Amino acid sequence: MTITLSIGIGSLVVARRKQKKFFGFLSLLGFLGFMIITYASFIEPQIIVVTKVSVTHPNAQKLKIAIVSDPHVGPYKDDAFLERVVLKLNGLLPDIVLMPGDFVFTRSADPIHLAPFAKINAPLGVFAVLGNHDVGQYLSPTGERYSGKDRGENIAQKLEQFSVKVLRNEHKLLPLTHANIAVAGIDDLWTGHHNLPASLQDIPPDTYTILLSHNPSVIDELESAAADLIVSGHTHGGQLRIPSYGPLTELPTSLGRSFDQGLFPLEDGRTLAITRGIGESGARSRLLAWPEILVVELSPTR
Repeated sequence: MTITLSIGIGSLVVARRKQKKFFGFLSLLGFLGFMIITYASFIEPQIIVVTKVSVTHPNAQKLKIAIVSDPHVGPYKDDAFLERVVLKLNGLLPDIVLMPGDFVFTRSADPIHLAPFAKINAPLGVFAVLGNHDVGQYLSPTGERYSGKDRGENIAQKLEQFSVKVLRNEHKLLPLTHANIAVAGIDDLWTGHHNLPASLQDIPPDTYTILLSHNPSVIDELESAAADLIVSGHTHGGQLRIPSYGPLTELPTSLGRSFDQGLFPLEDGRTLAITRGIGESGARSRLLAWPEILVVELSPTR
């Protein structure tokens, strides 16, 4: 009788210890989850990193190109954040600044918050195209596209007031010491109003050509082969990333998950550059996808 009672008490003690460890483990998971959510929502989105890459091409000239995409001003980002971006940007001493779209987030976001862009210092200019949020083309949480108010004209006018040249199916020739460089830009692909032939028309042969397209899916179109460097944003690098896996969700492009961020060599010596941008859409979170100024060091092939 005494032996049976001792065994029962011992089993109860063991069970309670296991229960205590289990709830301790759950508490630890809850704490880690809270810390990750706090970091992803309030800390990482405020970090601004600089990513430097190099691109060479026979027709290229030596240039420092800074790329700032997807500010998504609105409930998460405002002019105070952009002041920090511009301060860091100017410290990089870029020759030219490119902005491939999505300047606003919500339909009611005020583009006046883009005013810090007027302080950008770039000798060859600041050039931009509009993104899908700017022209009222959105993606639902279930992955379905829907349309809202097109604010493209208003946002483009405001950017022009801030000394940002918005390219809408057109290009600009920039005279350099040894040759010209062409910067072309198209309207967002989701509108169906983009016109690649018009944007690239009359660019002299052997001119190094940069094409700005908010959506990197532009490389699916044959006419994009006329561009030497294609600069895009739109993906946010997935915005939420897992180590050794990449973006947590599918990307809003036709190119697949592997075209998420960075440089991608294409045929005929061309290069696609996708920046993960500086703002957020959907959730106010970034995880292992820090807001980024992408710097392309362009130089001629030796």
